Amino acid sequence: MGLSFWLVPPADQTALLQSIMPRRPAGSLAASSYPEFLPHITLATVPSGSEIPGDLLTKLAENRRSVRANFRSLDTSDHYFRSVLVSVEPTTDLLALHEEITRALSHLSPSAPMFPHMSLSYIADEDANTGERIRAEQMIRVTGIVFEDEDHQTMLLRCGEVRLSGFDGAEIWLVDCEGPVETWAIHSKQLLGSR
Repeated sequence: MGLSFWLVPPADQTALLQSIMPRRPAGSLAASSYPEFLPHITLATVPSGSEIPGDLLTKLAENRRSVRANFRSLDTSDHYFRSVLVSVEPTTDLLALHEEITRALSHLSPSAPMFPHMSLSYIADEDANTGERIRAEQMIRVTGIVFEDEDHQTMLLRCGEVRLSGFDGAEIWLVDCEGPVETWAIHSKQLLGSR
């Protein structure tokens, strides 16, 4: 896939979100379905091996406090890395961060399909063809994790006793997203200020 810039919630919100991410059900599914990964919003992805300015993460964090990501709706798509996802409101702060990265890396043609979103599960195409992505989304809904308004403009996720309307992007990570998901490697992290 490439080198990706992730907006990552703080550890306490990460743990809450991980608690509601779909787990691999019993049965014969592709080995690549339901890998474990940390919740995040992909801000931009560039080809592997790209030269990234060494101070880019530091510059992105300058004068920038945590970036709020408000949940909008629960969705599925026809792509592995966006199998079951939470659409996120494109706030001014989130768009500004995305645009700053995109400008800094414009010579590398950065991409961020369906920006902004937070994936909850990755499900292989062969399993999607048997309805697994829809089944995973329906299980989240049936178990009472999702509370959406009728216009799909806001959403809450029930994570145990806590209801999250979004997360506070606390760090920007540069992640090498090549090979199997569990082998992805974090290159660097940059902490943002707190509000």
